[in-house]
Amino acid sequence: MLKIRLYILLFFCGCKMWPQADDMQAAFDKGLQYHYKDKDSAYFYYEKALNHAGEVKDIETQVLVLSYLLNANSNFYDLPSYGKNIGKAEHLINTTPQLDTVYMGSYFKQNLLFEKGAYHYKLKDYSNAESYFYEYYSLLKDLPVESLTTVEIDMMSAIFSYLGLTHHHMAKYEEAEFYFQKDLAWVATYQDSIPEWQSVSFNTKKLLSQTYEAKGRLAAANSLLVEAVDFYQEKVNNPRHKNNYLSSLILLAENFLEQKNYKETISTLNEGLADFKAENTFQKEMFAVLGDAYLGMKDFDYAERYYHKSLKAYKAYRENKPHKDIAASYGKLAQLSLEKGEFLKALEMLGFAFDNSGLEVTSDSYHINPDPNKVFSKLQFLDLLEIKLRALEGLFKKSNKPDYLQSLLQTNQNLLETFQLLKMEFESKADKQFLTDKAYPIFERMLATTFLAYQKAASGKILQLALDITETNKDFILLEALRNAHATKFGGVPKEILEKESQLRVQISQLEKNQFESGTSQKFSNQLFNAKERYYSFLDSLKFAYPKYHSLKYGAEPILLTDLKKEIQKVDQGIISYTVVKDGLFVLVFSSAETQFLKIPFSSSEREKVSQLYRLISQPGLGQEQKEIEQLATLLYEPLLSDVLNSLETTNLTIVRDDILHYLPFDLLIRDGQYLLETKNIVYANSITTWAELKNRPSADENKLLAIAPSFNTPAEEEERQFGKLLYNDDEIRAINAHFPLDSLMADNATLTNFRESVANYKMVHLATHASANDAYPDYSYLAFSENNKSENNVLYIRDLYETNLKAELVTLSACQTGIGSLKKGQGMLSLSKGFHYAGAKALVHTQWKINDKSSVQLMDSFYKFLSEGATKSEALRKAKLAYLQNTDDSLLKHPYYWAAYAVSGNNAPVSTDSSFWYVTLIVVLVSFFSIWFLVKKKRRGG
Repeated sequence: MLKIRLYILLFFCGCKMWPQADDMQAAFDKGLQYHYKDKDSAYFYYEKALNHAGEVKDIETQVLVLSYLLNANSNFYDLPSYGKNIGKAEHLINTTPQLDTVYMGSYFKQNLLFEKGAYHYKLKDYSNAESYFYEYYSLLKDLPVESLTTVEIDMMSAIFSYLGLTHHHMAKYEEAEFYFQKDLAWVATYQDSIPEWQSVSFNTKKLLSQTYEAKGRLAAANSLLVEAVDFYQEKVNNPRHKNNYLSSLILLAENFLEQKNYKETISTLNEGLADFKAENTFQKEMFAVLGDAYLGMKDFDYAERYYHKSLKAYKAYRENKPHKDIAASYGKLAQLSLEKGEFLKALEMLGFAFDNSGLEVTSDSYHINPDPNKVFSKLQFLDLLEIKLRALEGLFKKSNKPDYLQSLLQTNQNLLETFQLLKMEFESKADKQFLTDKAYPIFERMLATTFLAYQKAASGKILQLALDITETNKDFILLEALRNAHATKFGGVPKEILEKESQLRVQISQLEKNQFESGTSQKFSNQLFNAKERYYSFLDSLKFAYPKYHSLKYGAEPILLTDLKKEIQKVDQGIISYTVVKDGLFVLVFSSAETQFLKIPFSSSEREKVSQLYRLISQPGLGQEQKEIEQLATLLYEPLLSDVLNSLETTNLTIVRDDILHYLPFDLLIRDGQYLLETKNIVYANSITTWAELKNRPSADENKLLAIAPSFNTPAEEEERQFGKLLYNDDEIRAINAHFPLDSLMADNATLTNFRESVANYKMVHLATHASANDAYPDYSYLAFSENNKSENNVLYIRDLYETNLKAELVTLSACQTGIGSLKKGQGMLSLSKGFHYAGAKALVHTQWKINDKSSVQLMDSFYKFLSEGATKSEALRKAKLAYLQNTDDSLLKHPYYWAAYAVSGNNAPVSTDSSFWYVTLIVVLVSFFSIWFLVKKKRRGG
């Protein structure tokens, strides 16, 4: 799957021949004849020419022959010879001071970086491979484009391709795609300087298909692969293209396998095996994929036969030394045993897999797992541990032996540790999201097996493990943002370095925004590529130069049960954390009195009820659907809260929602004809850890409120918020001013520029405006501001908030759908409210659907009234909703659409009051008291 090119020929095509003996020339020419056809013959003649050149001290010929020999090693995947000849090349460079004066000597030195990168890539040592490729790339990219030779242009393409591959294999798919797309653009631009540029382009498309497949874009991957197979099939008689054809077939077969099209997988691979029986470099890979296909068809005999063929071939190829390929082969045999219900056999195969998963790794007992820091691939190790978890679960259920249960719990701990280590290796949010998507099914199994242990013997240790599992898989990007301030303060990174990181992020954000708003993918692509390349390179350097900063920012210190209980006791809070799995819900319940770990049935029909209820409450009705709303709300109360609330006496609930539950306003659930709203104060959290972290965010010093009410000139046809004139947002601000002194940005002054210049100084912020949720591109959901000129952008995207610093104790987003967005595993709802938490807001009031402008005035008036009286945020909102229902006579306006959209998330504490206000009040009271006392005393004396 590599770009195999005889790039050295480009240097010598049309150039002078070197003076050399006839036998040396003849040996070299013979080597060329066998270069792609016969490894042993090619080696024999190249070595003969190299020895002759060494005897007569012909440096130019040694440079040439070694270059061809290294290329042949690469072509035949002959890693032992490749490594040995790289050593020879290094020796030649180190012992030849005059090499720069020799024809092509300077190039030879530089090209050795490429060979080292390719060698380490083939060893699957991707981190070292990346460093060599990037070092070479750094040399080339600093040269003016117009001064690049044809070989350097070709080599730049090869480097882009390899950098894409190394990032792909490290599961950094966003970065991989950047490099592949950069390569395609480079080849298209400089095709006249790249021999067989179409082949090069198709090869890169083939590689890009792997990244598409890993990201779940199977149709796009399939389209690229069919093109590549058709192209290379026409050239298959050319030995140079045989490997490209075979590797394309394998990738196409893997794509069919991913789609569970097993017959097409087998047919595709049999075509390659039939055409190249004796000289197929990729047989071992083909055997492994055939095994997967037969396993998918439950044909265990054929699957085992091909897995053993693949294992045997890999062992021979890797000379029986530990390697991730051998570990993967044993892992497949373990998976096969698992499918057959042979759990002990699966553990045996996993023992062999672990023994081959690292150079210093041994597996003496199924109770002990290898150190994830010592394995070749943490991603592979994650998969192997998951297979072990399933085998141990099967054994425990059959035998009920405590040993299996303890080993199962230990494996869960090791899975957590491995996941955390992996997460710290990823820079981009997209790649972190991929890791979470990949790991999500593993976390479901981890929770299931931990619950199994909890049922057998409940303990604080098992409960802590359950908490760690649920928290590790929730809201990790927000958590990193919350911990950034701590890392910045204590990480030991100089201020100018932190400023550089911030500048690079801002530059990327602006370029991405420009590209999104332009509606094109090309206009800013080169600038964006270069900016991201600088940023990721900078982060890599930061990781090694300031490890403490990196650890504080990206590390995952779990929240401890003991600390959580202390926090709960401080605020008299009950916490309910839901995790949605395929066959139900896992629920963790914490209060000052007790803790629970529950498994609750929650079927697909109940999920549909959540969707039905949301559809009914998120649009105004005519009254006839009220009965259906009440029925659904009553039916959903039973599975979600009946068992949970039995042991929770507190009126204050923090609910951590997951998956489809993000669409459910829990205060609307009904028991005995009564809304939960009537008895409980509800606040939502993205995770328990972020709930605790938000409490520690700094607030602005002055207790001031900033209110923003933009004007929009297009008249609205209905009362509810449209993207036209808002009829009541100025009334909303005036109502708030009756309870809190405020500064306001109204009408034409409510511009995005004024907002940005002002917002950091306020403890409370209220936005009464338009909003738009973008499910397809959640980072581009936005709030709208007034336009004061055509050059200024008047929308604030979520992604803008990533680079905004707030010190607000409360932000109220009185706009449409500010708490609704795209659901992402591990992050929850990507919404505007989430963006404001990211920017620094400790607490938010947001909306869960399009709201009514007029009813919002009444709700916000009451909310701020109760807030000013010292109520917690959730209590103030609950009282505001109840007051609305009590004071509204029109039954149609009591529909939940008009009042239930608002919700609180984050820190629920009452809004702290300005201490200076209380000092003045105290002084006034004391002065008044003493004045009255003095007058009374004087009067008595006078009497």
